[in-house]
Amino acid sequence: MPHTEYMLSRSPAPFNCVPKSGAILLLLLFASFLCLSAGYGQPGQSGLTFLKLGVGARALAMGEASTAVSTDLSALYYNPASAAFFTSSNLLLMHKEWFQDVKTEYISAQTLLSGFSVGLSVNATSVDNIQIREIPGPALGTFDARNAAIGLTVAYALDTSLSFGVTGKYLYEKILVDEASGLGLDIGSVYKTPWNVSIGASASNLGSVNELQNQSSTLPTIYRIGAAYVSGVPQLSGSVTLAADYVRYGHDNISHVNFGGEYTYDNTLSLRAGYQTGYEARSLTTGIGVHYDAFHVDYAFIPTTNDLGSTHTFSLGIVLP
Repeated sequence: MPHTEYMLSRSPAPFNCVPKSGAILLLLLFASFLCLSAGYGQPGQSGLTFLKLGVGARALAMGEASTAVSTDLSALYYNPASAAFFTSSNLLLMHKEWFQDVKTEYISAQTLLSGFSVGLSVNATSVDNIQIREIPGPALGTFDARNAAIGLTVAYALDTSLSFGVTGKYLYEKILVDEASGLGLDIGSVYKTPWNVSIGASASNLGSVNELQNQSSTLPTIYRIGAAYVSGVPQLSGSVTLAADYVRYGHDNISHVNFGGEYTYDNTLSLRAGYQTGYEARSLTTGIGVHYDAFHVDYAFIPTTNDLGSTHTFSLGIVLP
């Protein structure tokens, strides 16, 4: 399937829809900034850190600048509203190798139902062979840490330019013999202008989780606002995508600006790069994608400093009939 079909986007809205749609989106963006302001007054370290780890090799290779342009099911993580523009059912499988035996698996599926886009996702991160020590000396043994988020997404397009989406999530955390669980909520919106520019906003991980070993934990609430430009380039026999996001971690009082770019040649080969600000151990991101018929294989490579090694992510996307 050509890459332009894989993007699964509808045509831009007519100009007479722009004022109404733009006003609605501006209200959403304003509400997001109000949430950000509230987050500034609640400093402190959040828990369930795995919810901050991005998913999808394409998104990671583009610096996670994916709030306004998610063309695969990583959309369910970054902005559930993007799924409203999908025109067929999809499946995404991802495996990510982090440093120090940290691994993340992401599985998601989506279909169309009575005008809605409905998706299911499982985001699981594990750390193996953590040593148990009570006093200096040999380890007493090892244990594993397990974290998971199971989400149900519903997205709807009000017209061909404006969409909204929401994801409800069940959260689970286990460390040694202690367990905790909770519920989270993601909301988002995407507005497609008539000038090949999309604007997106989302808020993730709104909710709470119960105590782990008598210690409460705050969800890492994430606010995202981004824009993306997508255009064909006949002179280069392909298309170009440029994207930028502002990301705010509410309770942690930390901000990042992400930039990403992609060039796709002849709807078959994609080259990607990105840059992320505000991180101590990483900044540049790179990746590649190969598209053949309904199958899309993507890879992302993120180098890190401070002897942390590098991150490798593989994704397989399938457009279902």
